[in-house]
Amino acid sequence: MSKSTHIKIFSLLLVSFILFSCQFSSKQKIKHIVKQWQGKEIKIPQEDMEYKILGRDTICPELWNKPYKVLAYIDSIGCSSCRLGLSSWKQLIDSCKQQQMDIGFLFVVHSTDYDYFGHEVRFNEFDHPIIYDRKNCFDKLNHFPPHPYQTFLLDKDNKVVLIGSPINNPSMWELYKSIIAQPQ
Repeated sequence: MSKSTHIKIFSLLLVSFILFSCQFSSKQKIKHIVKQWQGKEIKIPQEDMEYKILGRDTICPELWNKPYKVLAYIDSIGCSSCRLGLSSWKQLIDSCKQQQMDIGFLFVVHSTDYDYFGHEVRFNEFDHPIIYDRKNCFDKLNHFPPHPYQTFLLDKDNKVVLIGSPINNPSMWELYKSIIAQPQ
């Protein structure tokens, strides 16, 4: 074999090794986060939380009293409107209502620009409560993992059952539904 062939083979092996290492490292990170959060109780701040529906103040104590709750924590890091995915969440919530599923959906937002979120909510006609966490109390109490590991299925005691967003992920939503269908 020529020297250039050896270099090409070596380069290919090196790239393959790096890609495999990154995938292995990523899977290890996911396993670590899941292990760390599985069964962990999410603490609920008792003050400094603003509940809003379409930008108007409201109160929603019933959201926390459901047998299962989906909690989506959204911070201001990255593309918040992309991560919020209001239209996808709205479709999922409407589907749950049609199927008469007894599940709460909690959207906690910590942002540097709440006016922008208010605009997104009105633009998407998202008529479900959003909790504005202006002082970042939720994260201070719970120390959430980094995005994309900030969506949780919680049981009646607010303990984490699953980690991962069910929107735009049919297999994750099927997993959510299978757990929700089981009696607690």
